Amino acid sequence: MNRDFWVNQGLFQAAWPACVVGAAFDIAWAGWLVVGVMAAWQLQSSRRHRLDMRIIAVCLAVGLTLDTAWIRLGLLEYAMPWPSAHYAPAWIMLLWLALALVINHSMSLFKHRLLLIGLLGAAGSPLSYFAGSRFGAVEWLAPAWQVVLATGLSWALLLPALFWLARETRIPALPDDLTRYRSST
Repeated sequence: MNRDFWVNQGLFQAAWPACVVGAAFDIAWAGWLVVGVMAAWQLQSSRRHRLDMRIIAVCLAVGLTLDTAWIRLGLLEYAMPWPSAHYAPAWIMLLWLALALVINHSMSLFKHRLLLIGLLGAAGSPLSYFAGSRFGAVEWLAPAWQVVLATGLSWALLLPALFWLARETRIPALPDDLTRYRSST
């Protein structure tokens, strides 16, 4: 484990409190700052994985869909719902970006441990939403068992799918990425 690993993982660990506590206390800049620094660090050409941009696009699309679904289904309501109370807020999307930035980097070992990442997602996501509710960043509108079941099951399926998708053989590289990849081998 080198410096890049620790910086990537450290910024990822800082992203959750920056975004969640920031949303709870109406200090959005904290999440933007931490995730912005993380993106600037990780997306430098010397550190960027050839599939990072694809994984970012997938994570942002899935995140917008999933967290908007929680709102529309009446399961959750988010604090600081900018830009709209009807869609996943920007601070949640920052967390999705942070997740995308670790899949090919400090958490890449899970690409070949899909069952483990699924189990961690099943247990960790309801705990994360619960902790967020204790800070005041998210309110559980439905009974707890429904929120736990919905979030736990969705993340148990979603995380293995994202890590499986990030395996290099699963996503064709973009043409300019192919050129860079060939020149580096």
